[in-house]
Amino acid sequence: MPTQTFLNLSEEKKQKILTAARKEFTRVPLQEASINNIIKEAQIPRGSFYQYFEGKEDLFYYILKERNEKLVKLIEKKLKENGDIFEMFLYFYDKLIEISENKENRELYKTVITNLKTNDFIPFERNDKKSEFNEYILKYADTSKFENKEDLLLVINMLHVITKLSIFQTFNSIDEKKEMRKKYIKQIEYIKYGVIRKEKEC
Repeated sequence: MPTQTFLNLSEEKKQKILTAARKEFTRVPLQEASINNIIKEAQIPRGSFYQYFEGKEDLFYYILKERNEKLVKLIEKKLKENGDIFEMFLYFYDKLIEISENKENRELYKTVITNLKTNDFIPFERNDKKSEFNEYILKYADTSKFENKEDLLLVINMLHVITKLSIFQTFNSIDEKKEMRKKYIKQIEYIKYGVIRKEKEC
């Protein structure tokens, strides 16, 4: 999170820094992003940057936070409606692809996904929010079709993995998003119903 020093800046100066940062973060992946490029574009001293943020990751997730807050509220509301985790993940996928019609948003989220570890979660927030979000899922998810909590958590983790991969693939094939969505739905159905068809009873 930014320091109070940053928050106390004029809106014009804050936006100048954020605009410079968005430009850099959509240019290259996070690990390749240059603080020098950001401060040069924003026309601030390097020392000032560290008075505002701990580092480029801190700045990146601050930029993402505003976009995420609205998205998190939407998918939490969706889950609360009927507790269906499969519908919730599909809804999240659809909303993120919709948001990413804007090229800048798409490049920002591509940067996030590129930097995710296998067990990182979505929506894309810092990992200190992971337990909070998982607790929300467990609270409102319909558990009637699961034998126990461990099975539900296993399925949630599987859905995280395929959703991250499908979003990344769709970002890279945005012109074929309808086909990519069909593939994603098929993967969800494989998890939900199984891959191998049961033999018909005689």
